[in-house]
Amino acid sequence: MDRRRFMAAVGAAGTGTIAGCQSQSPENRTESERSTRTDTERPDQSEQPDKPRFRVGDDGFEKLRGDTYQSLSVRGINLGMAKPGRFPGEAAITRAEYDRWLADIGEIANVVRVYTIHPPAFYRALAAYNREATEPLLLLQGTWVPTADLLEAGDATALSESVDRELGRTVDAVHGRTTLPERPGHAAGTYDADVSDAVLGFLFGIEWPPDVVAETNDSGEHGEYSGRYLQTRDGRPFERWLAGRLDRVVTHQLEQYGIQRPVSFVNWVTTDPLEHPYEPFDSEDRVSVDPDRIGPTDAFAAGTFASYHVYPYYPDLLNETPKYVEYIDHRGEPNNYAGYLDDITTHTDHPVLIAEFGVPSSRGIAHRNVHGRDQGRLTETQQGEIAVAMFEDIAHADTAGGVLFSWQNEWFKRTWNLAERSVPGRRPFWSNVETPEQRFGLLGFDPVDGVSLDGSASDWTDAMTVEPAESTTARPDRTLSRLQVTHDLEGLNVRLQFQELPEPIDWTRMNALVAVGVTGRETTLPFDTGAETTADFVARLAGSDASRLLVDSRYDAFAREFGRIADLSVDAYRDGSAGFVPVRETVNRGYTVPANGKRVPFDAVETGRLRYGNGNPNAEDYDSLTDVHVDTDGNAIEMRLPWILLNVADPSSKQRIATEWDDGLQKTAFDGLEISAMTFVPDGNGQAASIDGPTNLCHQIPDRRGARVETAEYTWKPWDRPAYEERLKESYEILREYLS
Repeated sequence: MDRRRFMAAVGAAGTGTIAGCQSQSPENRTESERSTRTDTERPDQSEQPDKPRFRVGDDGFEKLRGDTYQSLSVRGINLGMAKPGRFPGEAAITRAEYDRWLADIGEIANVVRVYTIHPPAFYRALAAYNREATEPLLLLQGTWVPTADLLEAGDATALSESVDRELGRTVDAVHGRTTLPERPGHAAGTYDADVSDAVLGFLFGIEWPPDVVAETNDSGEHGEYSGRYLQTRDGRPFERWLAGRLDRVVTHQLEQYGIQRPVSFVNWVTTDPLEHPYEPFDSEDRVSVDPDRIGPTDAFAAGTFASYHVYPYYPDLLNETPKYVEYIDHRGEPNNYAGYLDDITTHTDHPVLIAEFGVPSSRGIAHRNVHGRDQGRLTETQQGEIAVAMFEDIAHADTAGGVLFSWQNEWFKRTWNLAERSVPGRRPFWSNVETPEQRFGLLGFDPVDGVSLDGSASDWTDAMTVEPAESTTARPDRTLSRLQVTHDLEGLNVRLQFQELPEPIDWTRMNALVAVGVTGRETTLPFDTGAETTADFVARLAGSDASRLLVDSRYDAFAREFGRIADLSVDAYRDGSAGFVPVRETVNRGYTVPANGKRVPFDAVETGRLRYGNGNPNAEDYDSLTDVHVDTDGNAIEMRLPWILLNVADPSSKQRIATEWDDGLQKTAFDGLEISAMTFVPDGNGQAASIDGPTNLCHQIPDRRGARVETAEYTWKPWDRPAYEERLKESYEILREYLS
């Protein structure tokens, strides 16, 4: 669609301000963080303020080439500040890492977005990259506002002074003219790399909490914001506050450096200006923040743009609104994501940048999408294919472009349905493959010396090895010759060596069990084996359609957290009479759609189902979600069980979920795990066929005493620095082929 620019509607610049929106003077900064530009230095004269290097045109970004502006479509990547073993606030990414990452990002993108001021090494690396690159990598520079600070303040205007200081620091940092002192949660150091030529724009803020928007609007004064470079039209107090902050950015850059860049603020579906009668939760459509109420004055040539984070599966309105779900995209297919993009771009006069989008290649899932673009349970290949499709949707929606989330996996993050089962302060130290928020990256981090799940016996050289204590007359494919156990940052790894495995395995004649004890409690094994052991979990290996991890109902974390709303027989779980049950993961708590009264029930997936495949990233048939690999040539079956599925809340400090039901999801220390393995012949119902003897087991490791299967104890040393290696995912290669 043709767009009119906001400045044409709002007219000439005003000079007044309103309470809470005044610009913060640079002189209010401490001596240790003043700009290093002296008063005698002149601003950059290679760029004229009225003809900025980048500006916002009617339909998107434009770049000045000679005396002419040419359109520039954004294909970007979001770059966070975290890496394994470190929280983002530690600003621990090194220059060498930035150099590698920017080189790889430059292969597929023309823009990199950062959310806050990165360490000086980032800007030095970006400057170095652009000196050598055929086409520069442009920068969308963000300024973060801590969510906790906003929620504590309630009214955002209470943070104006501190936010304005941070905005000034941001501008100085990209110009390479400041030294920032050590501050908890922030980068520090001497910023001496000027990357301002590559700055496409400044993007302020976060996904605004609705409560903060509402309280600011309720507390604020009436009237418009009329600044030198930004102003509002029918602006509500929160929008006026945003205009004041953006005006601060433009003012500081022009006064100190003589140039200007486009500006915007972060927005998301939850606070978009559209009405969503099909949204089931009031908090997700309670307030609006409208970018069209904020715009440039005639003095601001670079202009403003709208910026949204848009994912295909959240909020629920995206799955429930008929005009989105039934929208037919450019491929001739139903596509709720394209439907929403069409709606928001049609409604918005500003060019729209989709500043975040993507799907994670995690084992676990947190939200479903009506068309399969789920938040999780996707392979790396599916992640890449969906990212390509979303880039296409964004391009066909007449937007200014898109910025994919994200460059690297971020281990410090949590997801709503598993957050209570891990230790917050220890999340960066291990890889939770079950948590979608940790798996959005195109760059993955694999455990050093990890197990590939591809049949390579050399991966198990250092594993604990246990051999059977007794011989058996069972068939060779039911006879265990060795049990090997090891671990890595992702989970517990088990290899069962058989005397002989046929190709293919006849799963109607042999099933295997691996029992894992966490709490030390004794239990009766399932499937009518007639055996007892120390176990809280049992993994059944019975082929690709019937293999799964089960949990003793007394130790079922899902039932403890969601049992009542899942309509489980909680008393039977609590006392153990429910026996061994599937390992499940919540996808939604259930809701009612207000516009039509539709009831969507509670939903969970059986995340304990085990997937067969090849887990070696170098293999042609690589499947990143592989749990089990069968190697008949080596007479072995290999398996990885993710830590979180075993109720291990933090393997790095050896903490697990407490034993007793009434302790809920509290954490407790533990020493190690107890492991055993066994085989049986399944009958027509999948139970162990009856045989002569004290149990119905054909063979077991390590030993059996009557009906009791003995266990081998497995333990490990805690760690504080995870050993990992970088790997470009399959999704990266798919995007490189498409975008380059």
